[in-house]
Amino acid sequence: MTTHTQMPYVTLVTLGCPKNQVDSEHLLRALHREGIYNTDSVEDAGIILVNTCGFINDAKEESINEVITLAQHKGADRKLVVFGCLSQRYKDELVKELPEIDAIWGVDKTAEIVRYCKDTLSPGVRPAPGGQRPMAQFASHTIPSGMTGGGLYAYIKIAEGCNRPCGYCVIPAIRGGFRSVPAAAVIAEAEACVKAGKKELILVAQDLTYYGKDIGYDLPHLICDIAAISGDFWIRLLYLYPTSLSDALLEVISAQDKVCKYLDIPLQHSEDKVLRAMGRAGGRRYYADLLRRLRRDIPDVALRTTFIVGYPGETQEDFNGLKAFVGEVGFDCLGVFAYSDEEGTAAYQLPDKVSERIKKKRLDELMSMQGQISYERNARYVGRRFRALIDETTAELTIARLYCHAPEIDGSVLIRGQSPAKVDDFADVEITSALQYDLVGCLA
Repeated sequence: MTTHTQMPYVTLVTLGCPKNQVDSEHLLRALHREGIYNTDSVEDAGIILVNTCGFINDAKEESINEVITLAQHKGADRKLVVFGCLSQRYKDELVKELPEIDAIWGVDKTAEIVRYCKDTLSPGVRPAPGGQRPMAQFASHTIPSGMTGGGLYAYIKIAEGCNRPCGYCVIPAIRGGFRSVPAAAVIAEAEACVKAGKKELILVAQDLTYYGKDIGYDLPHLICDIAAISGDFWIRLLYLYPTSLSDALLEVISAQDKVCKYLDIPLQHSEDKVLRAMGRAGGRRYYADLLRRLRRDIPDVALRTTFIVGYPGETQEDFNGLKAFVGEVGFDCLGVFAYSDEEGTAAYQLPDKVSERIKKKRLDELMSMQGQISYERNARYVGRRFRALIDETTAELTIARLYCHAPEIDGSVLIRGQSPAKVDDFADVEITSALQYDLVGCLA
């Protein structure tokens, strides 16, 4: 006979990338349909849910530490449930090393988790007034509350898995091959987000440019269909594979007013030898030509990328080439990761590992260099007016974002003093000065 707790609430902690955030939001919707609600308070919850990340070593450590911390809140009427990428990769090890875990699943197990929660929590008990979190404002401790993001933006995952053979990446092993979400489902979710008042729809996938190849559709058509939704909102694209930016896609990005002229194109490296070792397509000359073309064809485009330093076999000469490339291109936004040796990847078997000390030195060196580049790129906005989204406002400071600022990733526009601007809406701002990563402005 099943013993039920008397608390029809769960609390959810989400770790990792926006794609995990979307998974958590979908889980909470499914629980909500079954009369199970989300709460900010661990003490008010009958089940603690942890959506883990297992992409690189730092993420694994963060997930494990979070599980250990939350295990301290367990009790006779409070269960600890772990799921997601880390659980998919290391289920047996987690069960053995963390006996505090009451149930564990990998990825794509929403139905099983909902069933467990229903069996564990008392059915039919309604939340007390004020205890329920509406789905448009669910909480996930490590991520700002929102339908699938902050108050004004929503992440929409348009695909699962990946088919790319990148030597450092465990995503295909964890989440399988690329599967597009049916266009009708994506558009329906976008419509629901706009109806709920979202001002920015952020399309995410491991590789957006591969979207639709398995369903006879494509990303340009999807963008146009979403842009046709009635309402005033932005569309932002995250994670575009550099050699798959078709003419049709670039034309849509350039022509559609609702699409932010912001391209997140993870290059991972610039030197041909390292790219071949990584299993990445393209090369230094191809990338340089592509980025010049983007700046020519899409005026004021903001270019963001990520690089990996310390990949097995990366020499000082290779790193110097990467630095020279970064200096030549002048990215608006740049993220740098130290290579993480992950079991089950092709890179794990490679010789000539780079020491942790050298990896950190190269990461710090590249980010220090990027700081000056970011300041110089920001300077071009000074004296100009832009449409901005108002994220937050107090008596002393208003925080806004331009098209070139992805939430939780890039900088912001800082507006001093009390502002009449409405949070979660658009406003015109004039940029008055530039900082290393942020801008300073005033309401136009």
